[in-house]
Amino acid sequence: MPGILLSGGDGAEGTVEVWVPSTGQSCSLPSLGVSYASHRFQHTMDSLLICGGEQHSTSCTTFSSGDWITTSHSLVEQRWAHTSWQTEQGVVLMGGFGSPYTSEIVQMGGEQGEPSFPMQYSTWYACSLQDLTSQTVIVTGGADTLQTVSRYNTLGWVEDLPSLVVGRADHGCGSYLRDADGTQVLLVAGGLDISSDNFLSSTEVLTTGSPAWSLTTPLPRALVGLKMVTTGGKLYATGGAEDETAHDGVLAWLDEEQEWVEEGKMNQGRSGHAVTTIKLDAEEMAYCG
Repeated sequence: MPGILLSGGDGAEGTVEVWVPSTGQSCSLPSLGVSYASHRFQHTMDSLLICGGEQHSTSCTTFSSGDWITTSHSLVEQRWAHTSWQTEQGVVLMGGFGSPYTSEIVQMGGEQGEPSFPMQYSTWYACSLQDLTSQTVIVTGGADTLQTVSRYNTLGWVEDLPSLVVGRADHGCGSYLRDADGTQVLLVAGGLDISSDNFLSSTEVLTTGSPAWSLTTPLPRALVGLKMVTTGGKLYATGGAEDETAHDGVLAWLDEEQEWVEEGKMNQGRSGHAVTTIKLDAEEMAYCG
């Protein structure tokens, strides 16, 4: 089972770590830098490509030869509180503060982002999840699109899916396939209720063929800025802030029981961080101590 790679975020400064589900332990990769100017917050990470963020809204960094390249790519637009989608052509960065109606694609072999498709709606503080049954991405919620759920392919907007029950921004989202029958489940949880400025604990799911999202067991606590990732067929929620305090917890979603369980702890609390997976035998893991 791959490890969970986490970078930056409020409370974590420029740190990068790998949390291993099979052991519940973490190791640390070299940091993004010790100065405040090198920290990443409300950025995205796909494989070892980190893009955007409040301090670095027009650049990306990648890990090479044991260190992070300060600027590996330059972006066309400002991107923070954006979302991303890893495709065969490259990583598509969608929306974000400063450019909510645009997207751009970043190719690992290049040095410059390139304009991609327009966003159907003003998209920032939204959350994107991979459709595991097609070559599409699903964008959920957001500051201006609290209950909106939209599907995009590499050419742009395809359709709107059923609206969320609870409008939310800066939330977590993910997808997984049920072991029993392969049914795809889309899940969103936590985030911010813009109208009341309250943090949310509610969790809702949408299964293949269902006409509507349904509320299920909430998170153990109300969290904003949490991030989710699926590895080994299981969906994990990492970090998030409660009452301005960044949590270090890792939660796992149990599909059959429809509940969250405390699975472990990261090295430190993180909120507004970025998360992806990494193979434990990847050559970069030689630098994780």
